[in-house]
Amino acid sequence: MRIVCLSALAAAALPALADTPLEKALAAPTEGPSYRFDLKVDDGHFRAETQVDPSRPEGDRVMLLSPAAEDLDKEANESFESLKEKTTGEKIWCNSFAENIPKNAELISESGEAAVYRFQPIGTREDGDMAKAYKHLTGRVTVSKDKPGILAYEMFSEKPFKPMLVAKVDSFNMKVSCDYAPDGRTYVKQMSLDLSGNAMMQPFTQSERREISNLVALPETAAGQR
Repeated sequence: MRIVCLSALAAAALPALADTPLEKALAAPTEGPSYRFDLKVDDGHFRAETQVDPSRPEGDRVMLLSPAAEDLDKEANESFESLKEKTTGEKIWCNSFAENIPKNAELISESGEAAVYRFQPIGTREDGDMAKAYKHLTGRVTVSKDKPGILAYEMFSEKPFKPMLVAKVDSFNMKVSCDYAPDGRTYVKQMSLDLSGNAMMQPFTQSERREISNLVALPETAAGQR
């Protein structure tokens, strides 16, 4: 009887011992306060420093710090208005990439502090049309072994592909580096996107850089969860 009991206890403990660094990172807490933060944006047309406050009304959560609004040309102003419309201030968390990472992600390197996995991204409903391109992309994610969380995320194309009949993507590369917020979750500190190809026989390129800094927990949520 003693042997059976010890065997049962050992078997019950095995799943916890078998958790991989990726599994631990994906299981890290996702709840916490909302934050006000500074956001730098550069899309080639609109280069600006802004502040984002999720406590403000939707559509008015992005405040332009520099340049002055009157100094924006028509194209830059359109980009700013689009940023205001689309930004909620709540979607800055690196754990949001968890939905795109399959369970069979392959461990490709490991150190004492972090582990790197390779995978084909999984599309979700929120990804919309972008999900159609995922089967042509390769993903890489770096997770911490010391303090579970996503430290970096990348999606890139290894060869040209056609997401639709009238368009061809020659290259796609999205890189995200993450940092720890005061509550322990990791947020998107820096993001870069580079895309080139042609559509309707017309070449196109797109590059964008974003950087988030100076996170300040909002008073009404700092003590609770959101």
